[in-house]
Amino acid sequence: MKLSNNTVMRRPIKEVLNKMSKKNTRKVSPVAQAAVEHYVNLSEHVNLLEASADVVDARKRAQATLLKQAFPTQRDEDWQYTKLVNFVQKRFEMPSLNAVTHVDLNSIQNFLPPLLPDFEVIKLVFVDGLFCTDLSDDLSCLPKGIFIQRTHERLQKTNDLDVGDVLHSDDVLGNEPFVGLNQALLQDGFEVSVAPNHSIETPLLVVNVQTQANQISNVTNQVQVAENAELTLIQQFVAFEGVEACTNVVTNIEVAASARVRQVVLQQQANEGFYFHTQFVSQADNSDFNTFYAGMGSVLSRHQNHLLMDGDHIENSQNSACLASQKQVVDSRTDTEHNHVWGASRQLHKYVLADSAVGVFNGMIKVDRQAQKTDGQMDNKNLLLSNTAKMNAKPQLEIYADDVKCSHGSATGQINHDQIFYLQARGIPRNQAIEMITKAFLMEPVETINRPEVRHWVGDVLSNALLSGGYFSRGMS
Repeated sequence: MKLSNNTVMRRPIKEVLNKMSKKNTRKVSPVAQAAVEHYVNLSEHVNLLEASADVVDARKRAQATLLKQAFPTQRDEDWQYTKLVNFVQKRFEMPSLNAVTHVDLNSIQNFLPPLLPDFEVIKLVFVDGLFCTDLSDDLSCLPKGIFIQRTHERLQKTNDLDVGDVLHSDDVLGNEPFVGLNQALLQDGFEVSVAPNHSIETPLLVVNVQTQANQISNVTNQVQVAENAELTLIQQFVAFEGVEACTNVVTNIEVAASARVRQVVLQQQANEGFYFHTQFVSQADNSDFNTFYAGMGSVLSRHQNHLLMDGDHIENSQNSACLASQKQVVDSRTDTEHNHVWGASRQLHKYVLADSAVGVFNGMIKVDRQAQKTDGQMDNKNLLLSNTAKMNAKPQLEIYADDVKCSHGSATGQINHDQIFYLQARGIPRNQAIEMITKAFLMEPVETINRPEVRHWVGDVLSNALLSGGYFSRGMS
């Protein structure tokens, strides 16, 4: 891409790095510092192609935060069990802004169909973090009441007054390093808005495909559902087999008064990849938000929800089903804030871990002093299929109101041998017995998905992942 005529040439990148790196207040290893400087360098190169002063400034703020905070280590409480050593040793590059070639297009067209649902959807496809028109539905033929555009289109506008919707404050950037990295390398994503009193019956499917190794995709999404409107959103993350790449996503969701949002996130990337997804959700009076996350791929994955219940009589449900084997690390987190009366939140998170896999769950329910009549329930259950798999769980409650009903719990264990014996005594082979028990355990959170066609599809995806991953043929001795 050529520089636009109104692009202002900025200070040399090396000079910027030297000045900003002096502000680093944390002691970091040379490898980690080199990783941060590598991504700041990439961010500066992207800025040279960017016309919007607001976006350039936002990237620079993110650069400053990255250089000051660096990437977290195990000394940071929120990252104690999620090691970033392998990530910081990589030097992922940015994808080219060029269109997908016909050769690549044919490969993707052959790769995607078996992975996609068989029911009707509105389909958006991003290839290596960039929107692909050829693989997506025609955005000029959408149902009445829904508007979709690329984040890239907004970012190209000079001094767009609305660009702040997709950006975050310095406080957020400091607390969430991968949000900072996302903003520093911000290029594309999708923006969806649903008009008041419109129910979009057809689910919106957004597919992110990683096709090239050693690349980092930074996608920023904005979802706004107006008063008394409804939307079903499915986000699917896949990759070509063996592709070692990184997907870094930020999704902002605003649910207006009496609106309803149903979300499903499927993480099916190659086992060599990295996945980071941070969601910020805000709800208004009488709204309902239901989200389900299935984590199956990536050598290291971290999915987290920050949910703000900013109104009365709000309901929400956050659930997940995660699979991991070999040396995978799967991390799922929720942070739920009850700030007003009569709020109800439900959570159920289940993990199945085999071999030397590591699972991490961290959930927090905060109840403000004004949030009387709160009903918050959080449950985490984990099944270990080997003696070397590990689970680290930390459900938490922080309550300042006195008229509430809240509970949290976590349980981890292996399959009871009596259960296996019971099934074997009735002529069921051992591996099939383990399969029946494991599926029954994992499918409970799937039942929280409201739409039957989506629920059945997700159940099949998880069942196939269990079968193809060999979870039933190893682990229990």
